[in-house]
Amino acid sequence: SHALKRHPDFRLFAAMNPATDAGKKDLPPSIRARFSELYVDELLDSVELRTVAVKYLCGVGSINGTSSEDSETSGRAVDIYLKCRSLAEEKLVDSSGHKPRYTMRTMCRALSATRNLALQQKLSLNRSMLEGFELAFEGALDTASSEAVQR
Repeated sequence: SHALKRHPDFRLFAAMNPATDAGKKDLPPSIRARFSELYVDELLDSVELRTVAVKYLCGVGSINGTSSEDSETSGRAVDIYLKCRSLAEEKLVDSSGHKPRYTMRTMCRALSATRNLALQQKLSLNRSMLEGFELAFEGALDTASSEAVQR
């Protein structure tokens, strides 16, 4: 019931993704005004995305006797991600009739699932990647859109 005095060196850093996904809202202006905003564009460069994919898949390729860095797995993952983003802009819809929004977070979820399936379930890397990307990218799509992604 008494006020605490903050240290003069105290700083608060906060991060927030834009309110673009379902169920998210922008911060109220009264709270938002208390922060300095830095906008960071989405990562779309395939070389940079591949760096992210390699980190998620590190050690997974060794199941097959090769490292993920030496294989084409991380490149395939990025290609699939970028293709799904493109399809989402062109023609994909979810079961509610809305366009899905695929972000780097979606790719990272797919790669995490791939890693877990390969290391814990002992599935082949190809099968793990198929399952991981289906979980992350196809789960909420309608039937026609799911079929388009599978092609």
